[in-house]
Amino acid sequence: MNTGVLLQELKKWRSRTADSEGVEPFRVFANRVLEEIAEVRPKSGAELLAIKGIREKKLARYGKEILVLLNGSKDEIPNREKVLSVGELISLVNNYFSSLGILKVRGDITEVSFHPHGYCFFTMKDSQTKEHSVSCYVARWKFDSLSHLVEVGMEVVVDATPSVYKTGRFSLTVDAVEPYGEGALKRAFEALKKKLETKGYFDTSRKRPIPEFIQKIGLITSEYGAAIKDFRENLGNYGFEIYFRDVRVEGDHSEQSIISALKWFNKNVPTLDVLVLIRGGGGLEELKAFNSEGVAEAIVLSRLPIITGIGHERDETIADYVADRRFSTPTAAAVFIKVQREHLIAEVGDHSRNLISLMDRIFDNEMEYFLMKSEELKNTFAASLERYKLVFSKVVEQMSNCLSRIFREFRAWEQNLLRLVYGYENDIQRQLHLIHTITQRLLNSMERRFEGSQGTLKIAETTLLSFNPENSLRRGYSIVYNADKHILKEASAVKIGEKIFVKLYKGGVGSRVEQIEN
Repeated sequence: MNTGVLLQELKKWRSRTADSEGVEPFRVFANRVLEEIAEVRPKSGAELLAIKGIREKKLARYGKEILVLLNGSKDEIPNREKVLSVGELISLVNNYFSSLGILKVRGDITEVSFHPHGYCFFTMKDSQTKEHSVSCYVARWKFDSLSHLVEVGMEVVVDATPSVYKTGRFSLTVDAVEPYGEGALKRAFEALKKKLETKGYFDTSRKRPIPEFIQKIGLITSEYGAAIKDFRENLGNYGFEIYFRDVRVEGDHSEQSIISALKWFNKNVPTLDVLVLIRGGGGLEELKAFNSEGVAEAIVLSRLPIITGIGHERDETIADYVADRRFSTPTAAAVFIKVQREHLIAEVGDHSRNLISLMDRIFDNEMEYFLMKSEELKNTFAASLERYKLVFSKVVEQMSNCLSRIFREFRAWEQNLLRLVYGYENDIQRQLHLIHTITQRLLNSMERRFEGSQGTLKIAETTLLSFNPENSLRRGYSIVYNADKHILKEASAVKIGEKIFVKLYKGGVGSRVEQIEN
């Protein structure tokens, strides 16, 4: 087997051993010790002792059982001729029982013995033969959740692991208990109801208030049941946001499925307004998951308020008693939410109409006040105008006289300004005529000078052309340049072998010096 499977087997063995010894599992071996055992897979006591956390005392107590579990093969199964010690026999039997895993066993509880330390033993007898019986053990960390089911006369089905205690007593270590049959289910229901009532699960003071405004709904039910259809059809089209979680509502794993959904919504969608847990009707067997302590605790621990609608009109479940608000059917739960929304809409409508009516009254009152004040203001203004009419007339007359004087003075200034402008205009005309005369004189003088300069320029041009080297070149002369483009005037300025360039009248010739004559 692989390491993971082996680790699970080691944990099952530890659980059986702890139950048989009446201690908690970690006192047998810690998880890290079991993990190292599964990883290393020791084959001898010496290899077991090398694992941290295992000492001589625990090796002597549990070593053989662990080695048989780790290396359980045909070599470890003794033949008939081998003599076994009692401890080896018990270890061998428990190893075989471990391979069976958890078994389901049905029977009637006939005797119950409670231990002061919190665990209990009870005897379960065959429901049919009434002859066979087996001792059952419930550990103290399991007993609190199972105590209401351990009752004399109750027919139950237990999930249990068989084992043989070191004294040789055979027993079942119980992991879960379920009532069997209608009568047992009813007794278990009443017992759990009484137990949870004592714990305060049903107290009104504990329950969370349902919000007046519900928008976001977490719906928990089976995707394939009639309950979800009834709920949606009766909820109405009011824009609700529904977050759905599909769960099993009956049969194996239904209880854990519902608990997981409740926890999931609280963890992942904490902004919901309410959780709705619903399913259709049925007998106690079908509603068993809703009558479990696990579901009740999940409802109590929920931070979100919970509404239930489980079964038909006469059905009742533990989940209903624990819920913050219960309804007899899924339809009733949907109608409550719908009616609550309709009441809210109607209330908003009433408030809107009241607000409009109030605003109309306020507007009418203010308009009446405004008209009254307008009339008073008009009358006051007319009276004031009448009182100041004479004053206004005098002021107007004074203003008219002042304006007349201002206009007269303005016209006088206007005449003076026109005279000045005409005078300036005549002066400007005279100055312009003088400037024109002087300009004409200057132009005539410059024209005479230009004609004299032009004759002089022609004489200079003739003289300059006589010195143009082009004329010398045209007559057959040439100009010689050295390699640096400087004109050569003496033969001593070059050496044999240097390049020279000879410029002719048209074109030029490049050559190399072969002979120099000074």
